[in-house]
Amino acid sequence: AEGLEEITSIEDLKALYKTGPVTIDQNIWIKGKVISSDKSGNIYNEMYIQDGKSAADGSAITLKLGKSSLYNEYPVGSWVYVKCQHLTLGAYNGMLQLGMGADQTATNEYETSYINLQAIIDAHVFRGFQDEPFAPVALTEDALKAAVSAGASDKIWGKVVTLKGCVYGDQIFALFYPNSNMAHKSGNPENRVFLSDNGTWGVDTWACTKAGYIGYLQSGVWDQAEVGSGATRYGSILGTPSKYLGEDADKFGADAFLTYKEIMIKYAAANYISHYFKLGGTDVQVRTSGYAKFADTKLSSGILEKKPVTITGIITLYDGSAQISLVDDPEISVILQ
Repeated sequence: AEGLEEITSIEDLKALYKTGPVTIDQNIWIKGKVISSDKSGNIYNEMYIQDGKSAADGSAITLKLGKSSLYNEYPVGSWVYVKCQHLTLGAYNGMLQLGMGADQTATNEYETSYINLQAIIDAHVFRGFQDEPFAPVALTEDALKAAVSAGASDKIWGKVVTLKGCVYGDQIFALFYPNSNMAHKSGNPENRVFLSDNGTWGVDTWACTKAGYIGYLQSGVWDQAEVGSGATRYGSILGTPSKYLGEDADKFGADAFLTYKEIMIKYAAANYISHYFKLGGTDVQVRTSGYAKFADTKLSSGILEKKPVTITGIITLYDGSAQISLVDDPEISVILQ
C-alpha cells in the first residue's frame, strides 16, 4: 500500500462519528483482521474487520464492499489495510460502517452506500498477510447486558462472539415491503408489513428465499399480519390498498385492487427473519438473510424443544438490542450443548 502513513485504531476512527455521516478528508489508514466470510451468503456485500492483538482487544467495523465471493480474496484471518480518505463513516441502527456517501433515493435510509467499483475498492482496500483467525469472544449474560446498556460505544459490536446456554424464545421478527420497488421508508406505512409480537407466525426456517416467502404466504399462516407501522395500522394483508387508502391507493397503480397478500406474492423476494433466543433473561435476535444458503433450512428439533444451545456469530446492535448474524451454517454455529 503506497504512501502508508501511521495506522489509526478502528476505535479512534469510529470516534469521528458524532450525529451523522462523516466523509473522511484526512489521510487516515486503519488495519484489521478479517473476521467475516460471505461463503454461506448470510453476510454479503460487506466485510467485518477487527484490530488489536486478540479477540477481546481492539474494535471492529464493517466495510461495505459491493461484491460477492469476498471470502476468496479476503479469507478469514487475513489482515487488510484500508485507506479511509474520501470514504464515508456512517451508522446503521447503531453499527458503524465505512463505505461511499449515501445515495439519495426515495427508498434509501442508509448513511453510506456500497463501494461497488473494483477500481475504487483497489484504491482503498489492500490485503496483507494471512494470519490465524481471532477466536470468538465468550460472552456471559452480564457482559451482554453491559454492552447493550453502553450502547454503540461498546467495543464488542461487530466482533465474533459465542453465547453459551441460549434457549429458543418462540418468537420471530420480520419486516416485509409488499412492493419493494415503491418507497418503503418508515414514513410509508402503507408499504410495510411486520411480523412481530405474536409468536413464530408459523415460521420454522432460519429465513426465507423467494420461493420460501411465497410458500409461507400461500399457506395462509401470515393472513392475519397487519399492513402498517408505528401508530398507523390499516388491517390484515387480506385487504386491498383501495380499501385501506382511498384515493392514496393510486400510488399502487393497477395493483390497488389486489389484496396485499396478492401484491406480496407478485413482487416476492428473499427476506430475512430474526429468531429470538434468550440468554438467561436477555433477548438475542439471530438474524438470517433470505440469500443465505441455509435460508430455507428448518430449525432443528432440539432448538424447537428449547434445549440449550451455543451460538457463534457476529454480534451487532440493532435498535437497542443484541443481534447475531451467523457466519457459518447453523450446523456449525448453533450447537446443542
